[in-house]
Amino acid sequence: MDVRFPLFLDLNDNNCTIIGGGDYASLCADMFLQFGAKVTVISPVINPRLQELEQQKRIRYIPRKFFRGDCANAYLCVAATDSESVNVAVSVECKSRGIPVNVKAPAAYGTFRLPAAVLCDDVVVAAYSDPQNRHALANLRAYLKEQMPTLWQQSKDAAKNQ
Repeated sequence: MDVRFPLFLDLNDNNCTIIGGGDYASLCADMFLQFGAKVTVISPVINPRLQELEQQKRIRYIPRKFFRGDCANAYLCVAATDSESVNVAVSVECKSRGIPVNVKAPAAYGTFRLPAAVLCDDVVVAAYSDPQNRHALANLRAYLKEQMPTLWQQSKDAAKNQ
């Protein structure tokens, strides 16, 4: 198993650049926005969810392919295209600039992996597992998202009684 150390970054008002416009890109955009990031998506086309986020002016969308230098101002970056060669090029640029990069495929080129994260009030619960367990992890995230308000309130109530 590929065990990773959890590290919590402050994304609030920081630039997160996503190269790619598909489902993985929209998943990342939604997660980064939840934590207050400024999100830029660069892709010739984007899926309906990213179109919605752009129409709401929640993301900045640049409708074109990736060019070297696109990650220069990123706090962190995601290479989420369907082209492994483009994803590797994004990874190489980010690594040369010291920018953390998540790579959809080939994932080994990334410097970090995205967890299944749930935010409730000011509490973050994050879980990560081997990518082959992604469906189980998605189920766990859905369960935690549903149960977190109750669990967090119970924990606060128990702390008051101690």
